[in-house]
Amino acid sequence: MAAIVATSTVVLPHRVSAAAPPSGIITADSARDQWRNSATILDDLLQNWSTEKWAEEVGGGDNIRTVLGTQGTTSPLFQIVKAFKVLRDSEYVDDFVEFQETTDEFMDALFVADSLAASSNNKTGSGKQTPPEIFIEQSKVEVVKMQSIAKKLNEMVK
Repeated sequence: MAAIVATSTVVLPHRVSAAAPPSGIITADSARDQWRNSATILDDLLQNWSTEKWAEEVGGGDNIRTVLGTQGTTSPLFQIVKAFKVLRDSEYVDDFVEFQETTDEFMDALFVADSLAASSNNKTGSGKQTPPEIFIEQSKVEVVKMQSIAKKLNEMVK
């Protein structure tokens, strides 16, 4: 007894709507607002820092990562690189090179802070584990660095 199998493929046309412009466009004004909100949220994060509480929680470092904009989309720091690029090329910034170098420093500190916060969530390897508090405090050092760099950037953005 033989079985016969039939397969069919249906190809539907792709429709493109020209009604709305791309939603990802950032204006210089919105980039400046995003940056100002980002600088404020760093101050709030440091004022409400809770190493002990976050170290006790499973995934406590994610509280930091959410504010840094590397987990989720609610933080003004989410996609801040796009805002930096728009600001760099706008009338709000006079010195293109200095602004770019300073934003690079800011992003370096953000990535290190994020990595350390994420590391506080991990238990890997055998033997004595590094306590989450260590990673959270190291992340705080980087957030303090970000705050310092943010003050420089605030002076550059008119």
